[in-house]
Formats: sequence, C-alpha cells, structure tokens
Amino acid sequence: MEEKQGIRIGLPIIGGLIAAIVGGAVWAAIAASTEYEVGLIAILIGALTGYAVVLFSNKRIATVHKIIAVIFALLGILLGKYLTVVYFTSQLFGDIGMMELAFDVEIIREFFATITDYFSEPIDLLFIVLAILSAWRIPARMAKTSLTSTVSSSDQAPRA
Repeated sequence: MEEKQGIRIGLPIIGGLIAAIVGGAVWAAIAASTEYEVGLIAILIGALTGYAVVLFSNKRIATVHKIIAVIFALLGILLGKYLTVVYFTSQLFGDIGMMELAFDVEIIREFFATITDYFSEPIDLLFIVLAILSAWRIPARMAKTSLTSTVSSSDQAPRA
C-alpha cells in the first residue's frame, strides 16, 4: 500500500489527516470566537488538505492523491461542524466540558442523526463544492512530476 511504481500513499494519508484535524479545529475555533460559521474556511480546508497531500507525497502526484485530498477535505469540514456543535452544546451546559462532550456517544449519535440540518443551506453546498475543487486542483498544480507523463515518456523508445 505504501509505494507502488513510485506512488506514495501512506504518508499522504497521514498528511491529509493532519490537515483535516487542523482545519476542522480552526473552523471550530473561528466559529466559537465569532459565534458565526465562516464558509470560506471550508475552501481553506480543501486547500490545506491538497497542500498536505502534495507535501507528504514528495510532489509526485497521481489521481489517488487528489482523491485522498478530497476525502480529507470533506472529513475536515465534517470535523469542523462537529466541533462547532460540541462547543455550543458545552456553552448550554456550563458544567460539562467540551472535551467530555466531544467523545460522548450520545452527542455523536445525535450529530449524525441531524447531519442534514448542518448542510442544508445552498451556501453550505457551494462552499463544500469549492473545498472539493481546491483539494482536487492544488495537488495537480503543485506537482513536481506528473506520474502519467513519467509513465508515458518511459513507454517511448529512448532518443539518441
């Protein structure tokens, strides 16, 4: 799984995961401090996961890397929404800490039961699409070597 024909998968997954966690935490921190969700953060999460995947793949990008970036961008957005819900729920119940609520099974279950409520506005969908586009396009733009061009050039006869 780690490396096949020069494609690194393991490290880009770790990079995408780190970016998703950082992006989700930043989303929640901004929402908590402003008491408003800033949709542009979703685009930044997409960009951050795309950049992390590129960085951890040593700039050798294949389609699988773009898919990894998109998946982790979506997970980062989901985490940001979840942590925002946890923060505001902890504010309602002042005697329960945010960390305690974050791992509470009932909160997690309720969040996923009502998840469509958190993504029901058209503007939410717009920012999610823009995050996906960022996560998909950044690896392609930052790639040092496109693996498809490397493979196709190795199939040709050497030039004298």
